[in-house]
Amino acid sequence: MQKKQETEVLTSISRVYRAAKRELNNRLESHGFSYVDFLILMQVRDSPKSMVYLAKEVLMTQAGITAAIDRLEEKGLVKRERDKEDRRIINVQITERGVKATEEAIQVFNELAVDLVKDLSDEDKAKLIELLDKLLEKLMKGKINVEPDQR
Repeated sequence: MQKKQETEVLTSISRVYRAAKRELNNRLESHGFSYVDFLILMQVRDSPKSMVYLAKEVLMTQAGITAAIDRLEEKGLVKRERDKEDRRIINVQITERGVKATEEAIQVFNELAVDLVKDLSDEDKAKLIELLDKLLEKLMKGKINVEPDQR
């Protein structure tokens, strides 16, 4: 049975994402951390964020984000602090060592981005960004529900 183009689009996006994530993990491994670690460090690099905020932004459970922060804290890349106004809230703050690690990770990320699209024309890159942004906007606004006769 032949797949519909709509299914192929989502399948292709998923495969590209998984392959890019795997490659980024491989490249970051030599720096001692993972893609998830990179996402967390990027979130806290400019200002402390709560554990709850990080879990939502990185799409992880509370248990998952706790384990990830534990690993980053052991490496000296972040530290936890109780919120001064609401002691129930635990904020995660990047350390100086974490800032340096994040800068290295950004370079690794940028190198992968260049390697990934270097054979595409500027026009193709612009069109790809435009199309992916349209899909993302639709997902973010919850506009994925369609009338039954449009399926």
